[in-house]
Amino acid sequence: MRGGVVNPHYDDGDVTVYHGDCLDVLRELPDASVDAVVTDPPYELTGGGSGGFMGKHWDATGIAYNVDMWRQCLRVLRPGGHLLAFGGTRTYHRMACAIEDAGFEIRDSIHWTYGSGFPKSLDVSKAIDKMYGATREVVGTRAQRANGAGSAVPMNASAGEVEPVTAPATDAARQWDGWGTALKPSHEPIVVARKPLTGTVAGNVLAYGTGAINVDACRVEASGRPLIVSASEDSTGIFGDGLNGSRHGGTTNVGRWPANTILTHAPDCDPGGGCGAGCPCAEMDAQSGVIRDGVAVQRNFPAEGSRYDASSYFIPKRPAPDVTYGGEGGASRFFPAFYYTAKASSAERPRANGIAHPTTKPVDLMRWLVRLVTPPGGVVLEPFAGSGTTAEACVVEGFRCIAIEREADYLPLIVARLSKPIERTLL
Repeated sequence: MRGGVVNPHYDDGDVTVYHGDCLDVLRELPDASVDAVVTDPPYELTGGGSGGFMGKHWDATGIAYNVDMWRQCLRVLRPGGHLLAFGGTRTYHRMACAIEDAGFEIRDSIHWTYGSGFPKSLDVSKAIDKMYGATREVVGTRAQRANGAGSAVPMNASAGEVEPVTAPATDAARQWDGWGTALKPSHEPIVVARKPLTGTVAGNVLAYGTGAINVDACRVEASGRPLIVSASEDSTGIFGDGLNGSRHGGTTNVGRWPANTILTHAPDCDPGGGCGAGCPCAEMDAQSGVIRDGVAVQRNFPAEGSRYDASSYFIPKRPAPDVTYGGEGGASRFFPAFYYTAKASSAERPRANGIAHPTTKPVDLMRWLVRLVTPPGGVVLEPFAGSGTTAEACVVEGFRCIAIEREADYLPLIVARLSKPIERTLL
């Protein structure tokens, strides 16, 4: 710490947790002392005077839009260091603008798609009957879901609880039956930003270890893909005479290039038994149908007599067989997909003194993200620690983590998470 003012609440050598406002703690961190920032800040989902998400006051402070906070993140990052920050679909743009105004370069966005969202929508027909004071007839029941006022399903509600199904009572309500005010949420955007480089990417990487993303460590699993190599024999002619083009050189198990869309399976999906209802992977595959892998064309030369070089107007065609990947399946196989319950499972939501964090992310998701932007043995900063998911992901992947949490209620959750046995990835 620069001034030594803030003492850690927890420090096990791998993770250091500070209790306090992130702005206060960030000001004490040394310049250029972390390799990446991976964070899940408040989404600022204010509305109707009820505070933020599920009425939590910490989700309605405006900190995600605070340029000074992001400027402090920029300061503590090494040149070329990446920032990944989750945002809400309605408020992401304001956060991204604040990050950019702080001095970051916006590089991309990642879309995390899941299957557990509830449509927090106003039932227009019910609202009309309520306005007229009309009583609706109960015609059945259904499983409990988000209510018409737009609040979330209570976390302590059991899966078997039901709510009444009612019929419109007035002509106006019947006219607007089936209308609402919101779509079902099924994805959250993640901003991908980078601190400006010092010089070139190559020079920055060699000087600071930052500035690039770890493509190979985050590839989408695949096997038996054709290995394409570039042949260079007889390619010295000034007109490219003798070029053989790219050729098939066997197969490789190196996966596909990581995409900026991440999928999370539904709760009842089984890697060995298929996908359950509502799974975004299954829905994508159903819409795409079976897709056969394409053909890698070997850039064969045109017919004889149609190509020339410096010594001769014509050279013969040198054929090479085209190659196909030989696979087929749905479109979801092109994206990273995690077999975790939608959002985070109960096992990944630590509880302490009857308290659980309402917006916990799956550990495997956070592992993929920290792995994408952190160099081996690097340090990750998480200014909004929550229940400590990012910190646990860092431990599994072999990174150090500096975590900051303002809410005292969540500190025991972090300690409980980090105190359990954590299996580390062998690097």
